[in-house]
Amino acid sequence: MGGIGSGNIWRYGTRDTCEASLRIDIRYMRTKGLLTPGRHGTLSWSRGGETTSWIKYRCHETTLELAYKTRPVGGDWTPVNEHVPIERVQQPFGGTRRYFRCPRCQARCLVLYGGAHFRCRKCQNLAYASQNQDVYDRASAKARKIRQRLGDDGGFDDPFPAKPKGMHWRTYEKLERQCEILEDQVAAECMSLMARF
Repeated sequence: MGGIGSGNIWRYGTRDTCEASLRIDIRYMRTKGLLTPGRHGTLSWSRGGETTSWIKYRCHETTLELAYKTRPVGGDWTPVNEHVPIERVQQPFGGTRRYFRCPRCQARCLVLYGGAHFRCRKCQNLAYASQNQDVYDRASAKARKIRQRLGDDGGFDDPFPAKPKGMHWRTYEKLERQCEILEDQVAAECMSLMARF
């Protein structure tokens, strides 16, 4: 259990991921000024520079109106027009933060994910990509992230990168220990896999 392949994205029963889904992020919309009442337009998604999907939106005082078409497998296109509630929540140190209310479960969320309809992550039964990784992949990704934080783009066989200017020695040594533990896990998994073959 927990070995290479146990969390593999190719295994049966793996959930779709948030990263691979269409998403409407209320933080992005706020920063771009798209949540002003009366504002309307098109939200689009692209891959490789080409638009793959788009929907129309109109912002109201307390809702975001979405207009798009959906099609069940083998069925006809059906127009959808729904109002997603927007809730303002007071923050402890002043100000407010806006959240979507999922049209299905009414949970507060910052991101709605596309499917047949736009819903929260739980209603769409989505996992984060890291949840589909096995122990080997997770350890490898964490070690790579530490090396990149230190300005290194090399592999595990390369020497550990030097301390960046301005970083405390204590922080650097802690990262070095963490990376060593993670890389030992990766090496042990590789040896275990090779022994099986």
